[in-house]
Amino acid sequence: MPGEQSISTSNEEHIRLRNALRESELLRELSELLASSLDPTHILQVLVRRTTEVCEVQRCAVWLLDEAQTSFLPSAYHLNASSFPPKALQAADHVWHRSRFPFHDPIVQHLVQQQPCLALSDLASTPSSHMRLLADKFLVRSILLIALLREGKPVGIMSLDNPQQETLFSAEQQQLARAIGQQAALTIHNARLYQQAQSERKRAERLIQRARSIYQVAMAVNSGEELATVLHIATQHLQQGFGTGKAAIALLSQDTTLTVMIQGESTSSTPSEGPHLPALSHCQQAATTGKTYFIPSDQATPYERAWFQQLGFEQVLVAPLMGNLPRQHSQRTARGETSCLGLALIGFPLHARAPSQGYRAFALDIAAQCALAIEKDHILQEARQAAALANERANTLDAIFNAMSEGILVLDMQGEAILSNHMARRYLETSFDAQIDLSKLLQHRHISTLRGKTIPPERFPIVRALRGEYIRGERYVTTSADGSERTMEINVEPLLDDQQQQIGIVSAFRDISEQIRSERRVRRALDTMLHAAEAVSGLTSLHDMLQSLLGKTLASLHCDRGMVQLYNQEQHVFEPYLSIGFAPEEEELWQQEQQTWLMPTEGQYTGFREHLLSGHALQVSAEQCPEQPNPFAETMLIAAPIMHRNDLHGVILLDRSTTLRKEQHPQEGATRPLRHPVFNVWDLAVAEGIAQFAGLAMEQMHWQKEATLARTSEELMRQSNDLKDEFLDITAHEFRTPLTIIVAHSQMMARLLRKHQLEPVLQDKLHESIATIDQQGHQLTNIVNTFLEVTRLNRGQIVLNTEELDVQRIVERTVAEHAMTSPMHTITCQVQTGAHPYLILGDSARLSQVFANLLQNAIKYSPFGGSITVTLQQTPNASGDPFVEIRIQDQGIGIPLDAQARLFERFYRAPNIEGNKTRGVGLGLYVVAQFLSLHGGHIGVESSGIPGEGTCFILTLPLVERSDIIEA
Repeated sequence: MPGEQSISTSNEEHIRLRNALRESELLRELSELLASSLDPTHILQVLVRRTTEVCEVQRCAVWLLDEAQTSFLPSAYHLNASSFPPKALQAADHVWHRSRFPFHDPIVQHLVQQQPCLALSDLASTPSSHMRLLADKFLVRSILLIALLREGKPVGIMSLDNPQQETLFSAEQQQLARAIGQQAALTIHNARLYQQAQSERKRAERLIQRARSIYQVAMAVNSGEELATVLHIATQHLQQGFGTGKAAIALLSQDTTLTVMIQGESTSSTPSEGPHLPALSHCQQAATTGKTYFIPSDQATPYERAWFQQLGFEQVLVAPLMGNLPRQHSQRTARGETSCLGLALIGFPLHARAPSQGYRAFALDIAAQCALAIEKDHILQEARQAAALANERANTLDAIFNAMSEGILVLDMQGEAILSNHMARRYLETSFDAQIDLSKLLQHRHISTLRGKTIPPERFPIVRALRGEYIRGERYVTTSADGSERTMEINVEPLLDDQQQQIGIVSAFRDISEQIRSERRVRRALDTMLHAAEAVSGLTSLHDMLQSLLGKTLASLHCDRGMVQLYNQEQHVFEPYLSIGFAPEEEELWQQEQQTWLMPTEGQYTGFREHLLSGHALQVSAEQCPEQPNPFAETMLIAAPIMHRNDLHGVILLDRSTTLRKEQHPQEGATRPLRHPVFNVWDLAVAEGIAQFAGLAMEQMHWQKEATLARTSEELMRQSNDLKDEFLDITAHEFRTPLTIIVAHSQMMARLLRKHQLEPVLQDKLHESIATIDQQGHQLTNIVNTFLEVTRLNRGQIVLNTEELDVQRIVERTVAEHAMTSPMHTITCQVQTGAHPYLILGDSARLSQVFANLLQNAIKYSPFGGSITVTLQQTPNASGDPFVEIRIQDQGIGIPLDAQARLFERFYRAPNIEGNKTRGVGLGLYVVAQFLSLHGGHIGVESSGIPGEGTCFILTLPLVERSDIIEA
C-alpha cells in the first residue's frame, strides 16, 4: 500500500541518517582521540579497540609496512575475548605477534593497488599461501582488509574478522571501516612524521652534546691542563656520550706496552701496566688501521678477554689515539706518518648491539683530542727538559765563568762593561754592582811596562784593541789600592755581530806576578848553575872544583860562609874538606856546633841527619826543630847533600847565622841587614841543584881517572899480547926444525932396525922407543902448528880457499876416519832430509880440521867409551835464511856450567879435566871458533856438567841457496 511503502522508506532513511550520524560522531571522536596523542602505539591500540566496537566485530588488527623488510609487520591488535577460551586466545595472540603480510603477496598487491577495501568470505580458499596460513593459524574464516593509504602510498593494513565464523560484512561496515582506515592512515603518517622529527631532534641534541664534549676536551688540551686531567675529562665524556658508564684510556709505551692511565671515574696516580699491544690482535688491528674496532665478547682473543675482564668490560669499542709523536716501536698506519699513541676503550653490556658510525666517529674525535694532548705533553716535557738543561748549562757556564782564574771583561765600543766575572772585578777592585767604565778606570790607575815605563791611557792594550789592534800576551804592571804592584798579562779578541762588524771586545787578563818572580828566581838559579859549570870546567882537581863551586854558591845565595864535608862510606861520618869565609879561630868551634845535628848522639835531635841522608837539601834553623829548649835558636844554614845516583859523597853547608844574629841582636847605631836571613824554597832548590852538580862532577872526575888507568892498562895488555904472539911465532919456528929432524931420524932408525937383525928383546925395545919418539914428535909438531895458526889468526893472516862444498860428505868422511881408529866408541852420523842440499861456501881443509878437532875432543874426554852421535839438520836463522846445524853429542865427562862462558878463549881448559891424563894447551876450541867465524858460522855448547851426561857442541854454517843443483 502506498501508505505502508511510504512508512518503510521513511524508516530506511531514518536508519541511514542515524548510521551516518553515528559514523560522523565516531569519526569525530576518533579524530579527537587520535589528535590528542602522537604516540603511534597508543593511537593504534585505541583504534583497534574502538573499531571492534563500532564495526561490531570481535577482532581488529593493524600491520604497518616495513620498507626495509618489504613486508607488513604486526603493530596493534584487539580481540573481544568474552566468548573465547583462554588457551585459544593465548595461541592466537602468539601467532599474531609472529605473523606478517608479504608486500608482494597477490592479495596484498590487489588490496593496495586496486581495491583498498577487500572482503574475503573464505580466507582458507584464497590462492595466497600466506593468507591460507594466516587463516589456519589465526583462526580466520572471513576477513575484511582495509588498505591504509596516504597520498596513494601504503602505510599499513587493517583487518577485521570474527574468529572461526563466516561473516558477511555489510556495506555500512565496509564504509565505516574504510573511513576509519583513512583516518588511521592520516594519523599514522602524522605520528611517523612526528617520530622522525623527534628522532632528528634527538640526533641533533646528540651531535650538539658530542660537539660540546669534543670542545670541552679540546679546551682542556689547549688550556695547558696536565695530561692526566685531560685524559680524565675525555673519559668522562666518553662515558656520558655512550651512556655505558665504562671507559678507559691506555697509553702505548716505547716497548709497545699498554699502560692504563684513566679508568672510569678514577685517575690512577700509579698507572697499571697492561699487556703488550702485539698480543692483542684486534687492538693491534685498530692501532694499525687507525679505525675503531668493536670487539664482541665471543670474538675477543684470550689475552684480550682477560684484559677486558680486568678492566671490568664485557664488550669493547676500541678507538686508537693517532698522532705524530716519534716512537722507536710506533704502530705506523697505512694512511700517513701518524702513529698509535694509545687506545680509548668503551665498555658495553654483554648483549648490546654494535655502536653506530656516529658513535664511532665521536670516539675517534675524542681519541684525536687525547692524541693531541699526548703530543702537546711530549712537546711540553721536551721544552721543560730543554729549559732545565739550558738553565743547568747556563748555571754551569756562569759557575765556570766565575770560577776562572783569569779575569774576563766584555766591553762595547764605548768602553763600557757588558759582562764581567768575579775575578775581573777583583783585579779591577770594583764592587759587583758598580758599572765599569774604562776611561774612568784608567784615570785612577798607574800602569807601566815591566821595565817601569809609564803607559798612557791611549796606549793601554784594551784601548788599542777597541781601535782594532791585535793584542795577544801583552804584559803590564799596575798598582793596587794597598800600594802593592801587580803584573798582569792580557789577551783581547774582537766581538763581532752577524755582519762581521766589531761591536766590542772580549778581554782575558790574569795576575802573573808570582810567575814573574818565579821566572826571575829560575833565571837567577840558572845563572848560578851556569856560573858554577863555567867555574869547574877544565878543572881536574877535586879540591879546586869544590872550592870554586862553594865560592859561586856563597855569592849567589848571599851567604856569609860555607864548608864542604866529604862522607866516609866506611865509617859513615862527615869529614871537613874545605871552607870559605871562616876566621881561623872560629872554624873549629863552628864544626863542633854542626856535629850536634850531623852526628847526633843519644838524646839529640836526629831529624836533620835523617833528612840529609835521604838526599834532599834542608834548612837547619830553630823553626825546623821541634825540641825545647831549641839548640838552633841562632842557627840559619842550608845543608845540601852531594849525591849522584843515590850515592852520598858529601855535603855543602851554606851559613847565614851571622846575619841572623845581627837581626836578632841589633847593635845601637848598626844598620839593618839588606837581605832577610831566612832561606826560601828557591834558595834550597839552587843549593840542592849545585850539590847534585858537584856530585856529578865528582863522579865524572872519578871515571876520568878510571878511564885514564884503563887506557894505560889496555895499552900494556896490547903490548903484552903482541909479545906473546911474537914469542909463539918464534917458538913455533925454532921448534919446527929440531922436531922435523927428530921425526926424520926416528923414521930412519926404524928402517935400519928392520934391515938388521938384533936380539929379539932388544929389537922390540928399540922399536917401542922409536915409536914413542915418533908419536911424541908428531904431537909436538901438531902443537907447534897450532901455535902458528893462532898467531896467524891473531894477526889476520889466515886466508880461506873458499869453494862450494858438500858439508855432508866432509862430516861423513871425518866420522868414518875416526870410527876406524877408535874401537872403544860407537861413532855414527845422522843426516835429516832438508829443503836444500847441504852445500856451503868454505875451505875444505879448515872445515875438516874443525870437525876432526871436535871428534878428537869427544873421543879424548870420553875415556870409558860410549856413543858419539853427529847430527845434521837444516834450520832457518832469525832472518829466515837457511843454515845447517851440526850437533856433536858425546857421553863423556861434560863441561861445568861456570866454565862454558870461557870455553872458546885462548889457553883456557875446563877445571874438571885437570886431574885427567889427557893433555892439551887450551887452543883447539879457540881455533875451531875462529875458523867457524871466518866461515860466517857459530859454535855453542850444551852440557849439564854431570859426568856421563856428556857434552853437545852445536855448529851452524850458512847454506848456499841454489835451484840448479844436480845431485851427484
